[in-house]
Amino acid sequence: MDNFHRLIELNSQKEQKNKYQFFNWRSELYDANDNTYFLLAKFALLNKLKIEQINEFFNQYFFIDIYNLNLSGHRSLKYFFSIFSNKAYIQNNLITKSSDHLNILGIPLIQDYYVNTRHQEKTIRYCPECIKSYRLPEHASLKYLDRCLFHNVSFEIFSCNHQAIRLNERSVKCYIKFMRIICPDFPSAQTEIHNVPNQFFTALHDLDEWNFSLKEICDKKLGKHLHTFKNVDNRAPELCAHFILVKELSLPESLREFVIQSNAIRKITTLSISESSIFSCFKNFTYFQFCALPVVYASFCYLHRKNEASFIQSLLSFFDELKSKLMNKNENFWYLHENDGMWTSSDSRNLYCGVLIHDLLIDWLTEMWLPPLYTGTRSRRLKYFNYFNLMNEELVKSNTFIPIKSNISENQLDALYNFHKGQFREVSMPNFSSKQILALDSMCDVLVNSYIDDARAWLDRIECGEKPNHFPPKSQSLLTLQKVKNHYYLINVQFD
Repeated sequence: MDNFHRLIELNSQKEQKNKYQFFNWRSELYDANDNTYFLLAKFALLNKLKIEQINEFFNQYFFIDIYNLNLSGHRSLKYFFSIFSNKAYIQNNLITKSSDHLNILGIPLIQDYYVNTRHQEKTIRYCPECIKSYRLPEHASLKYLDRCLFHNVSFEIFSCNHQAIRLNERSVKCYIKFMRIICPDFPSAQTEIHNVPNQFFTALHDLDEWNFSLKEICDKKLGKHLHTFKNVDNRAPELCAHFILVKELSLPESLREFVIQSNAIRKITTLSISESSIFSCFKNFTYFQFCALPVVYASFCYLHRKNEASFIQSLLSFFDELKSKLMNKNENFWYLHENDGMWTSSDSRNLYCGVLIHDLLIDWLTEMWLPPLYTGTRSRRLKYFNYFNLMNEELVKSNTFIPIKSNISENQLDALYNFHKGQFREVSMPNFSSKQILALDSMCDVLVNSYIDDARAWLDRIECGEKPNHFPPKSQSLLTLQKVKNHYYLINVQFD
């Protein structure tokens, strides 16, 4: 049965000259675990109010702007609905503003409730069982969950067209549209009672505590992110972060069956680089200096430590492997037309309209790792070596490399730009100890082998009949440098 309320029951200080505003609500429509915007949608449909009227109502009487709900606004609205449902207000940790967003190996992950529940995307996730009793649990907004904690069924997705909805009205309007389509009989009394088996309350309690502690767990296990050397190309970053979060961040056992499956992660390896005191320079490194370090260091190793640096040997061995495969191949040669990005298959080894796929891979890895061997047109060489010299300049500024006196002045680096016809020229050398050299070798080993694995897997698929449609090969690994307590680690997350 409907209950009509006067606002004087809520706030006697807000006396109006003429009469008090009436509104309609039913206590069974309130659930402490409901999404806040879903509660507003039910309120709007029950009272047959437009979005402007709802906002005016809550602004005038409760000073709540539903267009821009913050943490306090969410709590106030839930408190409001609990009072008029004659139920206790229960605050859980899902409605919590984190002091900082999570950083999962360099991937930012927003955990704030009022950001996650705002309808900024084109879909609403809901439980097909909960919705029968007009419930939309707020944990449906957590994308690392795959199933409803109350019914253990997969979430379904409702798509909402944003084109006809103004930006500031989307959050509520999309939920109103959702209600009208999924629950066409609303506001008729629901046909099913919302009963939650006791065993599922354990999962909800554990989610509450775990979600509240995620920042602390993340900092303890993954540490501070310093640099991402290699990203994953074939998966959305947020999805990768959710996979890692579920697999690595001490997920409670009671939640295992409800979260997304992390089978997409083939392997996670952690390489200990060194104690932070050995590479104290890293704390002041810029993004560009981290990018420059492997390239300039690899160049030095090729020229002076070719036999000692195993990652250089891995590169050269892979080049020999590619050349051998090409020599033993008699048909189905793939060429890339660099001008238009088109691919051509031919049984001729000497087609002059493109670059052979094996040569493409060698040139790609050479450009990334072996500047002394880089070849190309004169304009490309000038651009490439100027950029290489900027890398040297930045590393010299960090004192991790020192200029070679025969090639560059100690006080100025103008000579870096004066290459003769775009030819390689060594201008700096590492200023590292033997311990640091060994640590950098280990780090470059992992990086190089990851790129080789990507290239080999891509080429194998093409040799098995798949038509190439992109270049370079897509990365299957996420490689990041992390500082955990007083130690540096290179974390390698390999995806299938």
